[in-house]
Amino acid sequence: MSTDEEPSEASEWQWDVVVDVICAGAGPGALAHAIWCADLDLDVEMADAELSSQTSDPGTAAYLQSMTEDLEPEMDRDLALAVVRAQPVFVSKDRRATIEPFFGSRLREWSARCLASPFGVIYNQIPDDMTAMRTVSGETIRVSVLGDYQPETDCPGLELAEWLRGQADDRDLLNQPGSALQRLIFEEGRVAGAALFTEAGTRLVRANVGVALSLGPMPDNADWPTQRQLPDGAAQVVVVSRTASRFGCVELLYSS
Repeated sequence: MSTDEEPSEASEWQWDVVVDVICAGAGPGALAHAIWCADLDLDVEMADAELSSQTSDPGTAAYLQSMTEDLEPEMDRDLALAVVRAQPVFVSKDRRATIEPFFGSRLREWSARCLASPFGVIYNQIPDDMTAMRTVSGETIRVSVLGDYQPETDCPGLELAEWLRGQADDRDLLNQPGSALQRLIFEEGRVAGAALFTEAGTRLVRANVGVALSLGPMPDNADWPTQRQLPDGAAQVVVVSRTASRFGCVELLYSS
């Protein structure tokens, strides 16, 4: 997936910098993924952008289209902060152990929910460092904990978005030179990195571990809904994913 102006062979790319993970997008989902990766001591590159399948770069648009084409095209934005109740479960490393059945329709519903949320993120690859948990409905999910948190207002989505920004700032993730995603760069059909706009010009950044994108714009402060029925007590802020899914979402985790 290269343009006529771009080199077709991977060896011809002249990368300006090599990092572990690139996190791009205007939504707090990208911030959450960056915080998680930074806590794993991974080198994170942040970039801002409002992304959609209609982006001007053909390769990037084709990639996003392929990842979302079986989801609802007119999905309304879902700004409510999701809550999950779950407990850790043991996952056998034995190859002979029973593998849970693959529910394609359930994964599509999950992907659509992540796509509709500003807390959602889409990635080509993630570090294999998530805890398996079982929800009260019996689903197995994968969870990465970002920190303890208790909402103080009845507008928890806005409050949590600001909390994530503070967490990212504490990890110096927001102190990088300003940049925005120009396009994804592909090698042999997979995402290898990205071209970023900067004040000094285009910067080519290779991502050894993966690229995570938060799709859609950051909501205006007045658009966040009130949620007065959240459970009492402290929760954990977690990035939740499903096995075989390329989508994740920030949720509040309460012990079941």
